Amino acid sequence: MDISKLTDQEKLAVCRKFFRIGFFFLPLVWAVNFFWFFSDAFCSKTNTVTRKQIRKFVILSGVGAFIWIAAFVIWETIFQSYRNQGVPWADYITFVYPKGRI
Repeated sequence: MDISKLTDQEKLAVCRKFFRIGFFFLPLVWAVNFFWFFSDAFCSKTNTVTRKQIRKFVILSGVGAFIWIAAFVIWETIFQSYRNQGVPWADYITFVYPKGRI
């Protein structure tokens, strides 16, 4: 989809849809929304109401994607470190057990 051919109202509608879709545990959609509409939100010379609304959705999408990615990295780091130490709760949530463990 080429967003440069869309009108400002259509861009706002697409940006809003991507933002709402991101609430269904899809932080990648928020990241795409942030990078896709960043230039329209911050680099455009026009100062319209739709640009301000797009900017709001772009900022919220960027913050949401950052929080999700940070939470995933923290969770994965904790899980991997405890999994290597042999902590029982980490073994219980593991789907693939190493050979010779069970």
